[in-house]
Amino acid sequence: SYRGLALGLSAASGALAAGALVLLVLSWDAPVPDVWAFRGYAIIQALAFTSVGALIAVRRPANAIGWLLLSVGLVTAAQAFAVLYAEFTIVGRHPAWPFGEVGAWIGSWAWTLNVTLIVPLVLLRFPDGRLISPRWRWIERLAALATASLACYFILRPGPLQLAPYVDNPFAVSADWLIWLSVGSAVVGFPVTGAAAWSVVLRFRRSSGIERQQVKWLAFAAFPLVVTGFASAVLPDKVVQVLFVFLQALVPVAIGVAILRYRLYDIDAIISRTLAYAIITALLGGSFVAVQELLKRIFIATTGASSDLAVVLALFVIVTLFTPLRARVQVIVDRRLKPKGSAEAPASTAAIADALRTLAKLRNEGVLTNADFERKKQELLIRI
Repeated sequence: SYRGLALGLSAASGALAAGALVLLVLSWDAPVPDVWAFRGYAIIQALAFTSVGALIAVRRPANAIGWLLLSVGLVTAAQAFAVLYAEFTIVGRHPAWPFGEVGAWIGSWAWTLNVTLIVPLVLLRFPDGRLISPRWRWIERLAALATASLACYFILRPGPLQLAPYVDNPFAVSADWLIWLSVGSAVVGFPVTGAAAWSVVLRFRRSSGIERQQVKWLAFAAFPLVVTGFASAVLPDKVVQVLFVFLQALVPVAIGVAILRYRLYDIDAIISRTLAYAIITALLGGSFVAVQELLKRIFIATTGASSDLAVVLALFVIVTLFTPLRARVQVIVDRRLKPKGSAEAPASTAAIADALRTLAKLRNEGVLTNADFERKKQELLIRI
């Protein structure tokens, strides 16, 4: 059954993740070269994608998204186990255990399955597990082609392995045509990822109601991840890399909320408050620096020396401004996200009654929780 398959895949992924965690602990003191973010970060991603994927696959077995997330979790768990086994057996033990080089080799290319294949498929099929139209199947085929090309490149590339630079590729092939595999995967892979992201934009434009809210959840989780991803690629800062890891773990959570429709309609309030607090943080931070610098110069001009009182006064100004500024910014953000007349437009009593009946039906079918139903009902009644 689908339930048994989902539980079996999640159990396999969980076992690999648990094994990887044990190997991480056993090889904690091994002199491993510096790694991106931190050692064992893939374990967090594996658990996040596996748990959400299994939940969706069990409750919505016809939706391909659950199985795709399960695949991401399983591949990531296998990659984590392979890499940490290599670190434990090659770097942490003398003499080394067998198959350590094979583990490092597997870990050096397994990630390509997620990056160039499964992630585009999730974007193409979110949220209902189906493509926008059959024509988009070509994008899926190109994604498979790009994945095969990139994986073969890392499988056969001579020299140190991608995620295990302490080991040379045991299956390397010295051939000039290898570089063309890398070039070909980039030429095909980047447009495929862009097309998959564009499909989400198209789906949002054509959607309404529940589907639009679902896409908002994905966008809410993906936008900061993309920004942090670019920052981590440019800035060799561990803080940014660690932030990227945890933001990535939140993506399957957002997808799970969207597909299982748990507190689905809270996304508008979450986006509004997030934007408001981001703006407030920027304004107050800039104001604090400006006020502190101004007071410092005043103290220097009057007393001939700077004083810690400038910091205290600047904090007092910021605390005083916080409440009225937050209220004002929240009003402005709400107006921008919900222009006047859009959601509050007058509606006929018959239309309101039809909408209430639809909401009641969705609640009875389990699509909406009682809290969601009451909130939407109040929004409708206000418009009478």
